Amino acid sequence: MKTLKCRVLLSCTLIFCTPFVSASEQSAVSVRDMSWIKQQQQELEVFKQNLQGQTLPLPIEQQKQINRLQEDINRQQQASQNVEKRTFPAIYFVSLGLPREGLLPMLRDANRYGIPATLRGLVNNDMRQTAATIFELAKEDKNIGVQIDPTLYSEYRITAIPALVVTCPGHFDVIRGSLPLRQALERVAERGDCAATAKRLLKEGE
Repeated sequence: MKTLKCRVLLSCTLIFCTPFVSASEQSAVSVRDMSWIKQQQQELEVFKQNLQGQTLPLPIEQQKQINRLQEDINRQQQASQNVEKRTFPAIYFVSLGLPREGLLPMLRDANRYGIPATLRGLVNNDMRQTAATIFELAKEDKNIGVQIDPTLYSEYRITAIPALVVTCPGHFDVIRGSLPLRQALERVAERGDCAATAKRLLKEGE
C-alpha cells in the first residue's frame, strides 16, 4: 500500500510530490459526525426562524443557497439512518477556506468529471456565511457546487484537503494535495486499485 501526497503553493504554482495511497478498508463513521449533522439541522431551523422576524430579507440567491444547504443536511441525516450506505465513484474533498484562485478551478474540474466537491462543515459554523461564500463563487460559475458531509471525512480518514478519493467494490484510492484533478485521476488510472473507475471518469470528462 503506497501513499501519494502532492502539495501546490498556489501563489507560485510549485508542486511537491511524494509516493501513492491505496486503502482497501473503510473506517466506521464516527458518532460525533452523526451528532454534528443533527446539530446543524437544528441550528439551521433556529436560524431560519430568526430570519423570518427580520425586516430586511436576504438576497434571493443567498436564500436559495441556504435552502439548498438545508436540503443537503436533511439528505445526509436521512442517509445516516438508512441501512444501505451511499456510495460515490469518486469524492473530491475541498474547503471554502482555500484561496479563490485555486478553489474555482477545483470546483470546475469536479463538475466536469461529475465528482461531488465535499466540505467537512460550514464556514466558521455559520450558515449565512457559508451561503454567502457559495453565492459569491456561483457568480463566477453557476454550474459549480458543493455538498456538506463530515461522515465521508471520517469514512475515508481525510484529515487534510484537498484530497481525491476514487472508489470501487471493496477498495478505494486516495490522492492527497493540490494536484490538478485530471492528473490525480490519471495517477489512479495508472496504478490504483480502482483504476477502472478512474479511467471511466476520465473518459466521461472528455
